[in-house]
Amino acid sequence: MDKLTKKIINIPKRLLVEEPLNLYSGIRGMFGESSKIAGLPPGSAIYTGFRKDTPFNIDLFSYSENTLEEKNNISIEEVINLPQDGNFKWINIEGIHHAEKVKEICDAFQIHPLTMEDILSVGQRPQIDDTENYLFVALKMLQFDSKNNKTLNEQVSFVLTKDLLITFQERKGDTFEAVRNRLRAGKGRIRKEGLDYLLYALVDTVVDHYFIVLEKFGDILEEIEERIMFQGQKRDFDLLYTLKRELIHIRRSVWPLREVISKLERDEIKLIRKHTRLYIRDVYDHTIQAIDSVETYRDFISSLGDLYQSVISNKLNQVMKTLTIFSVIFIPLTFIAGVYGINFENVPEFRWEYGYAYFWSLIVGMAVVTLAIFKYKKWM
Repeated sequence: MDKLTKKIINIPKRLLVEEPLNLYSGIRGMFGESSKIAGLPPGSAIYTGFRKDTPFNIDLFSYSENTLEEKNNISIEEVINLPQDGNFKWINIEGIHHAEKVKEICDAFQIHPLTMEDILSVGQRPQIDDTENYLFVALKMLQFDSKNNKTLNEQVSFVLTKDLLITFQERKGDTFEAVRNRLRAGKGRIRKEGLDYLLYALVDTVVDHYFIVLEKFGDILEEIEERIMFQGQKRDFDLLYTLKRELIHIRRSVWPLREVISKLERDEIKLIRKHTRLYIRDVYDHTIQAIDSVETYRDFISSLGDLYQSVISNKLNQVMKTLTIFSVIFIPLTFIAGVYGINFENVPEFRWEYGYAYFWSLIVGMAVVTLAIFKYKKWM
């Protein structure tokens, strides 16, 4: 058993899924955010998540094939007054619970209030919206926190225009560092291609991290299977239930993404070039593989649940078999002891010199004969 599984086994079920980070469960996940915006006019700047401790931060990548300018923690004024120098620009915003600041940026770049509402409504399904001026994509970003052994779920939104790409995140920390490093290195095609290719690269890293999270599930499930076969403890059954709930959340993130990627690939979206659609098709294939993995693990968890019940039933049968054997052995012995414990005076063996030895010989002999019958029948 590795350190990861040991730690996860000891984590309470309420902590294995980090609910404050929008891994909603049950009715709370379906309707929890609706209560915050019920009765408000469409396009209201209301953040529907739970985490509100991330500072508001804006990072900028401005690049061309031969140049790169990276700025961290820039102001909203700098974002609004970016120079029109022909460079590709990627603006990454963290801490969208600062709804008024998000609204200020959306107003500056003429992002529709309904789109802004979708950016701040973090509990919804992945979606895509192709408007006249920009392309909006929202999806779920999954990460596995190895330090705390939790699956983290976060909505990330993309707004692609002709001149820039804006990403909106709930908190600091994402799956985009590999893309940033590619931009810094200036190798490959990422600086040569347009912003639609950058959008593809970011979405691709999100989908690739689904497999990293699912691999962690696979490792844990394999160890649970091994423990069930040899031990079959209740804590493994409880852990299976917790993992099943997590897979339900992952499934809610992955399944709708298939439709989003399909629209990116097949629809005639003017901001997505035909050349880039070839790469998006590869992301679509990865999404299908992720969906298949989720379904496989769900079936695997159900199978492990059945295996656990079978192992427990088999253990119970073994216990009942042992108890039955002892009961059958001692029933005739109890009968013999009862016969010689009756209160009659005219029992011949009572006055016999070897009566006591005869009694114990009869007891032992009956037990040996009973055991011999069990051995012959192969019941033992």
